[in-house]
Amino acid sequence: MKTEKCPVEQALQVIGGKWKIPIIHHLNEKPHRFGKLKSRLTKVTQQMLSKQLKEMENDGLVKRTVLSVMPPSVEYSLTDFGKSAIPVLQSLYSWSTHHDSKIKI
Repeated sequence: MKTEKCPVEQALQVIGGKWKIPIIHHLNEKPHRFGKLKSRLTKVTQQMLSKQLKEMENDGLVKRTVLSVMPPSVEYSLTDFGKSAIPVLQSLYSWSTHHDSKIKI
């Protein structure tokens, strides 16, 4: 028997997790170098940030650009696919703020 994949579960596989949404938020402002992202996400480890960015690059959310400067540097930016998640995140933000008293974390 073939099981249908839930579209919401599929979306959460791509953008879910503790760090992907904050990464998307910061890259939506403008492209960032790894060190700048690390400084903006103060509690993420370097290893975890690197892992999350690689996953996001593999999923097509993030573009990694090697800059021709000395010493070599890498900049991350959102792809069009990554930018398409912004309205979804804005909707989640609105839903969460509207139901703040009911959400117990």
